[in-house]
Amino acid sequence: MTASPASQRKAAWWLAALLLGQVVLMSALAKHPESEQSLLGTWIMTPLAFVERIVNGAVSGVTGFFAGYIDLRHARAENIDLREKNDQLLGELNDLRERAVELDHLRVQLALPPHAEYRSLAANVIARDTTTWFRRLTIDRGTLGGVRLNMPVMTAGGIVGRVISVGPNFATVQVITDKQAGVGAMLQNSRAMGEVRGLDMAHCELKNISTAIEVQEGESVVTTGLDRIYPKGLLIGTVERIEQDPNAPFNKIVIKPTAPVDRLEHVLVLLVEAKDLKIDEATK
Repeated sequence: MTASPASQRKAAWWLAALLLGQVVLMSALAKHPESEQSLLGTWIMTPLAFVERIVNGAVSGVTGFFAGYIDLRHARAENIDLREKNDQLLGELNDLRERAVELDHLRVQLALPPHAEYRSLAANVIARDTTTWFRRLTIDRGTLGGVRLNMPVMTAGGIVGRVISVGPNFATVQVITDKQAGVGAMLQNSRAMGEVRGLDMAHCELKNISTAIEVQEGESVVTTGLDRIYPKGLLIGTVERIEQDPNAPFNKIVIKPTAPVDRLEHVLVLLVEAKDLKIDEATK
């Protein structure tokens, strides 16, 4: 007995739906070996990141126009204050330049290699995930801009985190306050080394610092460069408080990141990879 044309069409539609479902499922499970991003996630996020960038640009243009008009009314009074601050900063900048020249001369005399310089790429934050355990950002730069896995992300104030997955025009950044994040760190004064781990929404903890080491509130904490992710000497944050336990070999040192990790809008991706840090470490 031959099936009717309507039954054949219905069977064909069911077969097509099953094949499409299988393709979607395979795409959701498959991951690119270099980006750690699922194929389905890449297909979805690539056009969304493009649209998000256009919308952000349009909104920024409108809000910037009205903000500029309001700011213009106060510009005359602020201009006087800015000139005074500018003169002060010029003096401080000149002092820092003089010290930098002296340090360069000392490095030459001691046959020390020069500090490595790395290119950076500006990016906008287009989404954020701040759950209890995972704190991550999505930025609008990806492989098309040169972003790769584990590249450091920072602001002018300090480090933000590292790239943990990347697509053509977007990337996911694990913030240093994430409980799973880790950064090789040291106290700037004593040079005692430990590890910075995420603690809560706005704080980290510097671990493995002996109670015998003198630590001061307000002391800076910088990267060691030994984790093969962050170059040496980048600012992480400052010591906010020290919780001492006489029965423990280590103090609990709470760090306040200098980058505003809980309210970021713009970041810089350092275009540096592990091989670059190996060269830097081998020559230091």
